[in-house]
Order: sequence, then C-alpha cells, then structure tokens
Amino acid sequence: MQKNFVPNKAIFDKYEDLSKGEVGTIIMGYLVFSKSDHYAENSLELDADTVAEFKKVTDMAHGYGTKMVAQINHASTQIFYQPEGAVYGPSEYTDPMNGIKATAFSKEQIQEFVKEFGQAAAYAKEAGFDGVQIHGAHGYMLNKFMSPLYNQRTDEYGGDVYGRMKIVLDVLSEIKSTCGQDYPVWIKLSSTDFEVNNKGLNEEDFLVIGEHLAANGIDAIEVSGGSMAGIHGSARSKKYAAYHLNAAKKLSDKVDTPVILVGGLRDVDEMNNILSETKIEAFSMSRPLVRESDLVKRWMNGDGTKAKCVACNSCFNPNGIECFFNLSKEKQQEFKEMMQARN
Repeated sequence: MQKNFVPNKAIFDKYEDLSKGEVGTIIMGYLVFSKSDHYAENSLELDADTVAEFKKVTDMAHGYGTKMVAQINHASTQIFYQPEGAVYGPSEYTDPMNGIKATAFSKEQIQEFVKEFGQAAAYAKEAGFDGVQIHGAHGYMLNKFMSPLYNQRTDEYGGDVYGRMKIVLDVLSEIKSTCGQDYPVWIKLSSTDFEVNNKGLNEEDFLVIGEHLAANGIDAIEVSGGSMAGIHGSARSKKYAAYHLNAAKKLSDKVDTPVILVGGLRDVDEMNNILSETKIEAFSMSRPLVRESDLVKRWMNGDGTKAKCVACNSCFNPNGIECFFNLSKEKQQEFKEMMQARN
C-alpha cells in the first residue's frame, strides 16, 4: 500500500462548488478501505484516522442542503502499475488491460473482505455520509466476481449467476447489519461488461442480480457498464447519449427499488422525457459537472441549453480531475505535453 490522502483543499472546494450549484446528492467516488487492495497515491481512504477530515466535507455539503454518499471500492487487478505482493481477484487470471496475474481470494479472505466493507461503511456513517454506494461495476473487484470470464471459482462464490453474486449480497447484508437497516446502501452495477464476444457479465445476468439485490434490501441501483478491458469503457465519446438507458429501463420495469441512470446525459429535455416515460427515478452525472459545477442550478433557473461538456475525457488528468477547458492556457499546454510524453 502506498500513502493515501484525506480530502485536501482542492477537493473540498470542488465539492463546495457542486453544493452551491444545487446538486441534490453527491456520490464521493472511489474511496478505498481494504488491506488487500493496492492504492494509487492519490486515493482517499476511509478509516478511523480519516473520519474527521471527511466529516468536514459532509458538514459543508449539508450546510447547502446537499446529501453525500460514499462510494466504496476495491480495484482488484484493474490498476496502472505492477505492485509488490499479491494482487487479488475472484480467481487466477491475467488481466487483459495490464497483464497483471491475479491471486484468487481464499474463502477466509472473502469473509474478511466482507467485514472490511461493513467497517468502511461504518466509518462513512460516522463521517456524516448520508449513505454508501457499493462499487460493483467497471471491472473492479465485485464486478469481476460477478463476471463468468474472471470468476472461475467452484465453491459457493462461483459457478452460476447466483454463486457469482453471493459476495455482493454478503456485502449488502454486512453493511446493513453494521450500520442499521435504515442506513441507505446503493450499488453501482454494470449492465454489461462489453467484453469481446460478450464473455463477461451480460445484460441477462445483470437483470437477475438487480432483482436479487432489490429483494434483499438495496436502496438504489445505479446502472452503468463497461470496463477498461472492454470494447466500451465506462465513459464514452459525445456521439453516444444515454447509453445505458435500455438496460436501466428493463431493470426499472422489474423492481420497485429506485433505478439511477448514468452515462451520456447532457440534455435536460431528454432527461425529463426519460423521467416521464420510464420508471427510472434519478440521474447521475460526472463529466458535465466537472466542466460546469453550477449546471443543475442553471437548468433549474430556466437555462435549458445542453451541458458544455464535449466528452473529450481530458478531465481524467493524472494531476487531479479538472476540465481541460477550465484550465489556464499554461496548464492546458502542460497537460498536452504530459499526455504526449505518456503516449
């Protein structure tokens, strides 16, 4: 594990801008927690030592009337460097994204991992988060457990879709037991992994998993898809709009649990049509809010022009998430030179 950071001033200011922009609920993305994980240097870690710093952010957001949800994740083999020591996954496999070989979790390690999830959620609750979101998408650990391509286990945590989803249901149960049945627990789910020849998690299994999560008390399901090894990643170009709509609509027709749509949402008129014509109840946005933190407020005040985001994905800046078009000309040039050097 490398050194990790608590929310710094830049992060605090970004979330304050979003709160001022009247975002209803902010999902604070990708918080790490497990001793079996390998963290990037800029990761934010939920533990006893960081609760107070996270509390400063949630208190600030609550002052503006904004709710906050902590997204909890384990990377598994989907990382950008070769770390020392074992890199864990559901089974032994070689990750096609980076060539990293996975070491299979033992059953005892799975049970410890589930308990770690519950403890991380308890830290999130102590830090003032209004709920937690389990990250079960985009090629990370729980998504790989649900995938028949990466999960080749022969025990109760593998096999058919019911075995492959067991760890997710165990995590849900552990968080509810630890934090209380009334504490909101959401999940981000891939509707499909878009692996070559559809070998990963597919829409049929996604719907089964979604139905079982709803039956077991999940409080909301955010429908996403893709991975870094898939034909499509989690964030597509501007030519794609509302690209998980069909899958989200199918799930919303099967469950009473609120379904949240994410991906390619930049047109408020289109979003209003989705709300009126389907059972989808909410939307999640990231890149449009990176460029315009006041986008929601702008729409609410009657300016319904489309989001300015052009989906160039340059906001995925190794130096910190920031819209390329919001940078100074000097910073833009530095970014261009850095990316050219990396390529």
